[in-house]
Amino acid sequence: MTLSTSTLSTASDPLPIGEYVTDASSGTSYIITGFDEATHARSRSRTYEAIIQDGSTRLFLLHEGLAPLDLAGAITLSEQFEHKTLPHVARLLPMFSMDWFDRVVRHYVPEVVAPDLMSVAWLNQQSKRQWEAWFEQLVEGLDALHQSGVALGLADDDDVLRHIGVNAGGAHWRKLGTLILLEDDPEAAYADVRALCAALAHTRLIEAQSHVRYAMQRAADPHERISSAMLLGGLRRIKAADDHHGDGLQAELGHATSTGMVRTENEDNVCAIEISPGASPGASPGASPGASPGASPGASPGASRGAKHRHKPVLLAVADGMGGVEAGEVASDIAIRNLVDAASELFASGKKLSPAEISTWVLHTVKDINDRIVAEGSRRGNQMGSTLAFALVVDEKAYLGNVGDSRIYLWRSQEDSPLIRLSKDHSLVQSLVDAGVLRDEDRYTHPERSLIYRSLGDPKTGVSDPYEPVQLQPGDWLMVCSDGLWEMVRDEAIRDVLIFSANAQIACDRLVDLANANGGEDNIAVAIGRFL
Repeated sequence: MTLSTSTLSTASDPLPIGEYVTDASSGTSYIITGFDEATHARSRSRTYEAIIQDGSTRLFLLHEGLAPLDLAGAITLSEQFEHKTLPHVARLLPMFSMDWFDRVVRHYVPEVVAPDLMSVAWLNQQSKRQWEAWFEQLVEGLDALHQSGVALGLADDDDVLRHIGVNAGGAHWRKLGTLILLEDDPEAAYADVRALCAALAHTRLIEAQSHVRYAMQRAADPHERISSAMLLGGLRRIKAADDHHGDGLQAELGHATSTGMVRTENEDNVCAIEISPGASPGASPGASPGASPGASPGASPGASRGAKHRHKPVLLAVADGMGGVEAGEVASDIAIRNLVDAASELFASGKKLSPAEISTWVLHTVKDINDRIVAEGSRRGNQMGSTLAFALVVDEKAYLGNVGDSRIYLWRSQEDSPLIRLSKDHSLVQSLVDAGVLRDEDRYTHPERSLIYRSLGDPKTGVSDPYEPVQLQPGDWLMVCSDGLWEMVRDEAIRDVLIFSANAQIACDRLVDLANANGGEDNIAVAIGRFL
């Protein structure tokens, strides 16, 4: 067909209403019906409203660039998802080019429009639950875009709102012609999250559940760098806890360990496993002592990192060896392996155990492990030693054992809930803090902070304090870690990682990465159970 180019006086003039733009490869002709006046002044692309010349009522946005680079983000997304759509993101069709003048070519990416059927008055009448659902959909859409390597480049409230569409299908991102490549501006992903949370903070989301408001406030803080994946994970994690219906706690497990940035060998050992009642000792493990998995008798062969387990006893444990590779690594390995063995034997009969029986088992098991390490040290002629901290979760109660300065923490996954330390360090600095001689925050810089007065391997002091069982509830996070983690990552920062982690394994990996980023002065080990 003949194209009307008489109205274009220069190569950069916008197209007039009624103009035809044709995709020669598909034979589709678009008729321009309007111009998006809200196109950002900094943008090198334009956006037109258009319909197809086939008598249908389908609506499109036509994103135009004078060069492919002007539409780099939109082209990248359209090429990746030519035959499928991203969740809560408008669909882009493949790019095409069209000749206008001699050697003047313009490039186009069509966007399928999902009409906004809802008025502003209707939006304001919707419940806070509906707004929470829209917010989660928009965060999911942002995450899908960011995972695809592009960002919206959001800057302010008006910028955010022009990109949001709401209809009967929910909330989605639209007007994608100005997408930018994250390889060119990695910080744009964090800016998108901040802008979205800031723009919606004064909508009906001001009445949202506390965890939603808290997540939005944190993510909108210009000093924070919270990704869309972190924000989405936090929203879904607590939503899952809210959806719990009292059918028994479900455990999601994770563990991680690292040599750190200073040491050359790893003397820490860690496990996060379920114990199958009635299983015979010698089964394949789900534990991971040290940096490499080993045989841990009695653990369920189905146990794995990030998996979810229901109604079975769960064991989280960390041992921090002392005395060098020939002593510390061996001592921590003995501690973890014998602990798993003992737990397997405890439940081998399948008999229902009382809280008193399990509490007694904890104390006797620690003493037995200590005797074994003392004997092995005597046999080898060295003074091997290890800390040991563990939590055995049975019937929604956590039974704790601790020797040394590895720690056990609990976080209740609520906006105002602090990270609670359940164990007590057997260290000189803890004694000074208890006596009021040393401030708690000074423990991290005290020259004798690594000195402990109780450890496995000492015939006199290798015993655990007795602890009352801790009643767990849906949404709880239980964490066991070595001092290589808690000395490098303060309690508040640990809590922040848990808040924005989608699952237990992601939290473990992020905590180890953060400890290393903060110096990694010692070996690092962490085991986490998230209970739903």
